[in-house]
Amino acid sequence: DKDAAARNRLTDSLEYMQPRFIRVMGGIRSYLTDGRFDPSRNMEDLHMILGFCNTHGVTVLLGDWGGSLVDRQAQTVDQALIDSSGEMVRYLVEECGYDCIRYYNIVNEPNGSWASTRGDYALWLRAARAMDASLRRHGMAGRVKLVAPDAAVWTTLETHWVSNSVRDLGDAVGLYDIHTYPSKAQVNTGEYSAMISAYRAAAPHGTKNKLQNPAYRAAAPAGTKMILGELGLKFIDERDAAYAAENERRIAADPDASPGDSQMFVFDHMYGIDVADAVMQTAACGYSGCVVWMLDDAMHMNEPGKLKIWGFWNILGEERYGAGKERIRPWYYAMSLLCRYFPQGAQILASGVSGVGGVRSMFGRTEKGVTLAVVNTDSERTVELTLENPQPGLSDLALYVYAPGRLRLGGERLLPVERGVALAPGSRISLAPETMLVYTSME
Repeated sequence: DKDAAARNRLTDSLEYMQPRFIRVMGGIRSYLTDGRFDPSRNMEDLHMILGFCNTHGVTVLLGDWGGSLVDRQAQTVDQALIDSSGEMVRYLVEECGYDCIRYYNIVNEPNGSWASTRGDYALWLRAARAMDASLRRHGMAGRVKLVAPDAAVWTTLETHWVSNSVRDLGDAVGLYDIHTYPSKAQVNTGEYSAMISAYRAAAPHGTKNKLQNPAYRAAAPAGTKMILGELGLKFIDERDAAYAAENERRIAADPDASPGDSQMFVFDHMYGIDVADAVMQTAACGYSGCVVWMLDDAMHMNEPGKLKIWGFWNILGEERYGAGKERIRPWYYAMSLLCRYFPQGAQILASGVSGVGGVRSMFGRTEKGVTLAVVNTDSERTVELTLENPQPGLSDLALYVYAPGRLRLGGERLLPVERGVALAPGSRISLAPETMLVYTSME
């Protein structure tokens, strides 16, 4: 049937991409009958996702959007719903065998005015502690841990959400995370690195030189892992006003697009370049990974009948929205290169580009091989790079190119443009405008 065909297309695309970390969010009320967790209710899609993750070695962050878990006005936490959430996790892990579930998130973006917590840290903390107790009560201690704080940040003024989570939740937290939606200009200039670095090493408010201040402390402790639980680009900086205006024009022309929450540049090659730039900066700043927002347009409605257009595709395009919407978008290939050739467990080693702005690099090593990626975000300028002090092992490499009009595809898979490439001291790399090159010894 059509649903089975759509799911097969989805899993085929994910098998090529090889993501190793997925965030799966829902709401516990969808799985209740008469107020109790009911494993026979609305679980089909969740089983499909978790089954794929279990089979393919994908770590899962499971969570609840949090809309019904707390009441900000009444200052209450719904203990019954949180207990049901713990029971659902137990059922999925123990009875279904989904040991891919490693982390749980209790409220999406709790620092935001749009969240159920309305930015109330104390209320969120009560919910987080209740969820930790529920997981322990249902036998999940040491198997599924909390993610915290899941805060959405645009400046360095929210670092206390991380440092307070460390102080107040301790070893209940298995993974720290934040969400970021920077503007294109902030990413391409490298300003983004300065912002996200504060959440890995945060100074108290008002500290001008955090490294010399005795009150300096790490927001997320050394040795702990931290990720971006959501990453996407929004044109919020005045330097990106022209892009923002074009985004609005495209939204108005698309009858299915949410006016309040769509990124219409996902159809453009440029978006993959900019997200790759942001991913490289997060790696350089000590983050362990990124979850890009988002996989599929078909996942979320915003206004009635309007989709949040942010995905790699719309898997229901042919059935409901037009076959063109189902076509894989360019940025899928940029993210596939980074997922496949900087896999989970890769050691990210120091690398950098000096003397030219808007160019980033990332170098990774695993037991299976090495990968060097370089990206040029400039829309007009070709950059000539000279390799200095390269790591060993840069021989017999395959070269993949992500560039406008230069995707070499076999079906819906990206093919190398060259094999047997060797990089040595003095090797020259030519980076055309808005181009990412990936050199790898991995298959």
